[in-house]
Amino acid sequence: MSRVLLYAHDPGGALMLAAGAGAAMSRGHQLAFRAAGPSVSLWRNAGFDVVDDEIASAPEFHGIDVVVTGTGFSDREQDMWMRARAVGLPSLAVVDAWTSLARRFEAEDGHVQPDAVGVLDHELADVLDGMAWWRGKTYVVGQPHLQIQTAELVRARAARTMDRRMIVFFSEPVREDYGDTRGFDQFEVFEGLMEEYDKAAHSEIVVKPHPREDTAAWEHAVQGRTQLSSASAADLLTACDGVIGMTSMVLIEAHLLGLPVLSLQPGRTGNANPLVEDATSPVLAWSAFPDAWQAYHELLGTEQTISTRFNGLLRDADQRLVDAVEATVETNERELKC
Repeated sequence: MSRVLLYAHDPGGALMLAAGAGAAMSRGHQLAFRAAGPSVSLWRNAGFDVVDDEIASAPEFHGIDVVVTGTGFSDREQDMWMRARAVGLPSLAVVDAWTSLARRFEAEDGHVQPDAVGVLDHELADVLDGMAWWRGKTYVVGQPHLQIQTAELVRARAARTMDRRMIVFFSEPVREDYGDTRGFDQFEVFEGLMEEYDKAAHSEIVVKPHPREDTAAWEHAVQGRTQLSSASAADLLTACDGVIGMTSMVLIEAHLLGLPVLSLQPGRTGNANPLVEDATSPVLAWSAFPDAWQAYHELLGTEQTISTRFNGLLRDADQRLVDAVEATVETNERELKC
């Protein structure tokens, strides 16, 4: 059995790795957790003993057989791949979403890559394998976080009681990550949503900022018109009747629960997350929003049909992730013997 160092900065990667932890330990693997940024508290709240990378000394990898990380837009995961390679350790990185695949590996002088990458489905694997710079192994692992969360939330939603219909607007840091290159940002979308919502106040809208967003900026944007929520995404998905967002993975999570989903991408310049269109038809212009809002509101309280696109996403995803970890260790051991 292997000793595995799990590392994450981006919350999406942290959730995906945490969801595979139980399967890894059930197979006898020993896990160590190291994180930075929002992933530190996320893992600690899940009950893991976590070393905070921002205050601890550099990792020494004593007794470690493989490094497994998330991927994101900071350079911390990339730095961990390079540190592991410098001491002869293999690394596996997981891609938790369909968005910005190449950007997760970009560096000033090209691309930084781990020895292997675990992706969500065969379509994404084909995209990665078709990139000229990619030289590593690609494994299709599914999405363990969605596998476990969906099963838990289906049970939780069956027991819920609600007096008033609640819609959650899940934000994401579009302005911070992309500036004005998307054609819209989260605050512009929120303003457009509230203009239409004011005309139909027979439901409640709450705003859930992304973990990487500045809550103070949202407090200024909301200005008492609605509420900000500090509840977890899981709790909100349990309680709500519908979800609104832009390109966030939470839209997919809500769709997997059969919830009505509305994606607002007015004036978009490119399709940042094509999978959203398997869950709903995005609103691409404000002129189309009034009709879309009315149709969406009529769906609240009903269960939606889940797209067949996601059939293979959840099945045994935690076990497939551990398979990829074990394969990465075995590949490294074979190469060392050569």
